[in-house]
Amino acid sequence: FSKGTLVAPGAGDNAAAALGLGLRPGTPVLSLGTSGTVYAVSERRPADPTGTVAGFADARGHWLPLACTLNCTLAVDRVAALLGLDREAVEPGGHVTLLPYLDGERTPNLPHASGVLHGLRHDTTAGQLLQAAYDGAVHALLGALDLVLDEDADRATPLLLIGGGARGTAWQQTVRRLSGRPVRIPEAGELVALGAAAQAAGVLTGEDPAAVARRWNTAAGTVLEAVERDGATLERISGVLSDAAPLLERETGAQ
Repeated sequence: FSKGTLVAPGAGDNAAAALGLGLRPGTPVLSLGTSGTVYAVSERRPADPTGTVAGFADARGHWLPLACTLNCTLAVDRVAALLGLDREAVEPGGHVTLLPYLDGERTPNLPHASGVLHGLRHDTTAGQLLQAAYDGAVHALLGALDLVLDEDADRATPLLLIGGGARGTAWQQTVRRLSGRPVRIPEAGELVALGAAAQAAGVLTGEDPAAVARRWNTAAGTVLEAVERDGATLERISGVLSDAAPLLERETGAQ
């Protein structure tokens, strides 16, 4: 490097994406990929004795509590393939529950788990089974989000939905229905790269890089208004998860 070259520490992918969105403290992000990730910027250092929430620092002096689920878009796509359906071919109704823990699960902490199907009846349709897979995956994500957010976080703040799954209508509507919150889908792509660019701009100008990203309006996008939270479905999934715990905790092949 030549004398006077500015050097910055950089950031990991999630911290860079948070920077690319110009996140303010308390704004939750759900990243829908092969696995699911939830995080929010916080001014308080995370303290989770269970280890579910990773106490990462963000890229600008705050904290980025983060939790992951293992089964997100890949697991739901697998269920769709088994049913011979397009991933958007969901149907409402029915009371079937599907926990899509096809590769074990991280949140909740069930490393030996496999998928669980409960409530199958003669009138259950393939589309309802697929919707149940979405519901099971989003239930896990929202449970992780509850652990990530500060206790005093405003539960009416829109969820930012990013990642490959965020473009899918079934994912959008399932998150909206089960969270009961407004959902925003940012139009900007390559948020990690945008975060790196905002950080570089901040180093050059001395400006807060998150403010740079906000000036670029990177979080702008379609907003889905809040609907009434589907508490009945969440309670049903939680009940099946609790009842199935002995099976889910058992190692494969154990007696």
